[in-house]
Amino acid sequence: MTWDIPVGEKGLGRALPPGAVAGANDGGRSGCMGPCPPVGDVSHHYKITVYALDTASLNLAARSTAAAAFTMNSHIVGYGRLTATAHQ
Repeated sequence: MTWDIPVGEKGLGRALPPGAVAGANDGGRSGCMGPCPPVGDVSHHYKITVYALDTASLNLAARSTAAAAFTMNSHIVGYGRLTATAHQ
């Protein structure tokens, strides 16, 4: 989960833009691990959601991933969702 992405950003690369905060992912690490379905398993679906908030910053540290989701909830004004499918 990443938050405090500046309004003018058009995309995210390997490095986050100044001001953005990367919290822990499901593996307990910072950043995106990418799709990792087991070899030979059925296709896996990955949902990527981007939220538009009514505030420029949640004012939370990177270790606050759970708090970010809770705090963000009251600031959501819109969102977009993409579902990607991957298999090996």
